[in-house]
Amino acid sequence: MDGHRPLPEDLVVDILLRLSVESLLRYKCVCKHWYALIKSPSFIEKHFHHKNNCARLLVCNLKVAREVHPIVKSVVFSLLPEEIVPGVTPEQKTLLQLQRITDFTCVAGPNPATREFRSLPPAPFEIEAFFSHHDHQLGLGFDLLTLDYKVVWIRVFWDELGQGANNRVYACVYSSCNNSWKHLTPEFPSSSTLSAPLDATYLNGVYYWLCTGLDEIYTIRTFDMDSEQFGETQVPAIPSEHWGTLTLRGNSLALLTGDPGKPMTSIYDVWVLKQEGIWSKVLTVQPHIDAHWPRNIWDNDKMVFEITETSQLVLYDPKTRQVTDLGFQLDLNMAGCWVFNYKESLAPIKRGNETQGEDNAVEQIEHFFYTIPMDEDLKDL
Repeated sequence: MDGHRPLPEDLVVDILLRLSVESLLRYKCVCKHWYALIKSPSFIEKHFHHKNNCARLLVCNLKVAREVHPIVKSVVFSLLPEEIVPGVTPEQKTLLQLQRITDFTCVAGPNPATREFRSLPPAPFEIEAFFSHHDHQLGLGFDLLTLDYKVVWIRVFWDELGQGANNRVYACVYSSCNNSWKHLTPEFPSSSTLSAPLDATYLNGVYYWLCTGLDEIYTIRTFDMDSEQFGETQVPAIPSEHWGTLTLRGNSLALLTGDPGKPMTSIYDVWVLKQEGIWSKVLTVQPHIDAHWPRNIWDNDKMVFEITETSQLVLYDPKTRQVTDLGFQLDLNMAGCWVFNYKESLAPIKRGNETQGEDNAVEQIEHFFYTIPMDEDLKDL
């Protein structure tokens, strides 16, 4: 009968590509064909890049209680809607909420969209006893060729604060395919200082960090998730006395710079990397708001700021000068806040016959937050 004829395959794919990850996870149970289709690498890639899968603001709000031992942390991941109406506080959707986190012995990789978590083995760093100070930077990315989530972890040790000549740099990379770490040889001077970006600056298989040397000249260090090689690219010609930080602007790497002569009320320039070594200044923002700290760029020209006096997150539109309260009241005396541009992904973290009981999912994600830089690190940007 005509009413029972199946829909054409291309029409089925077109419909499924428009759905959210949450819906697709349910529809995998419809039939074996849909299950195989939704899990296929080609469908996962098409869904991630589909126009309906828009970037949204994901806010990580972390609080620390230092009056008790061990340190207790509360972490909440909140997702904001695709469209934020100017002047109207948007509704938040809580993706993940954890209380009383006390174990930070290793890291873990979560995918909030699929609710998958993977506990990672301890990284094999060789920490020498005579180094009294250390810093670390983390990059999480996805190898598009092998569909492999990877984590690159860089740790820098030094004997005296501010003395860069005797630094020791260690690095390793984790692969979710074989669930193990591998030692790397960082190809940049040990005196370099890597700064944590505002966003997770992974783009097209490469992770980026802004770097300064003893000469205080900016460069950008890179890590290719496919070749697992470190590299370097140049920054635009900005005054050496200006500060800078990396983030994303749409599908491009962006550099946000400001004048330290006007702390936290600066005029901001936004540069975008057009191609290797070629930058273009696309935006200048002079926010007419109280003293603040930039948290990220959203929707190409809007910016998220933290108002330092009230600890509020606001969205600022430089075209209309409209300020929209995002509905977060932060306690940054003992806390940290990060604002990410987030797109849902079906790409799995677990492989093959791996199983993970619901009982230990919270325990495993607890390890992840050890790798998030505390607010003191952000002040050094």
